[in-house]
Amino acid sequence: MRFQLITVILLVLPLIALAGGLPFAHYGLLDTPSATLLQHTEVALAAGGTAYSVTDSTDVSNMNVAVAGFLEVGLFDRGQIGGTYLGEAGFSGTVRGLLLNESLNRPGISIGMENIIGEKDYEFYRNPNDSLYHYPNDQNFSIYGLITKDFSYFIPLPICLNVGYGTGRFTQSTEASDGFENPMPGVFGSILVHPSINSEVVFEWDGRDLNAGGYYRLNRNFTVLAAASELEHLFTSEDSASTTQDVMQSAKFTVALQINLGPFLNRTELNPYERLRYTDDDEALEALREYRNRAREEIQEMEDTIN
Repeated sequence: MRFQLITVILLVLPLIALAGGLPFAHYGLLDTPSATLLQHTEVALAAGGTAYSVTDSTDVSNMNVAVAGFLEVGLFDRGQIGGTYLGEAGFSGTVRGLLLNESLNRPGISIGMENIIGEKDYEFYRNPNDSLYHYPNDQNFSIYGLITKDFSYFIPLPICLNVGYGTGRFTQSTEASDGFENPMPGVFGSILVHPSINSEVVFEWDGRDLNAGGYYRLNRNFTVLAAASELEHLFTSEDSASTTQDVMQSAKFTVALQINLGPFLNRTELNPYERLRYTDDDEALEALREYRNRAREEIQEMEDTIN
């Protein structure tokens, strides 16, 4: 198992060195945040890259790559703090908090801020040697709120929905010529499908662009990620773009690797095979036994349904 893990890492890291971009530059889904936060003292580290092409002033199309990543730490199971690397824009800070935990009957609600420090306007892609280079969409300071709900408990489909509103990078520039115009500026959302316990497929609108991608968890520590972003430009012609020098007028492809470590403090592990030990609270012990028996019955019913 260890040899296989090392082999996968060696295969993925060269891709990371050759690619990079907006997807996976922040903790969350593809290019939108999530109401699911890290556990207390759990650390998430990711590095990824995006391949993209842009036409310069000599009408020559060039393939470029840019690297991005983030490092975040969970705090008290209610918040996260960290930083993100935005390519040519450098480093900035991020912070997010959980207002309401998701349960069976209610959604999860979170808020956050991104690109807290650094330049006022972050330009992820730059081409200072080309006077016709055009990039109206910035990555400046952003505030957002988000609601998420997993519907797999209610319908026979493993689907989770996220809807949010944000400022800054979640809004389209008035100068931009995106393939689709957001009728509600600042609104973003995503649909998550869980084909298996180790994989997720994501379709999202990040407020400006249409993205699609997925995750595959090798184990609890390592996750491989891939995405295609700004897919709306696959359905538009070059004539519809204000200028072919705008790097934001083309689809981009990203690969990344995320590493989760910890939690390092107050770590709790459940052993389903461990026998219940004696406790002074006999009522609580009996309730726990009944809960475990019901869970076993539900699992058996699910297995009978599958078979």
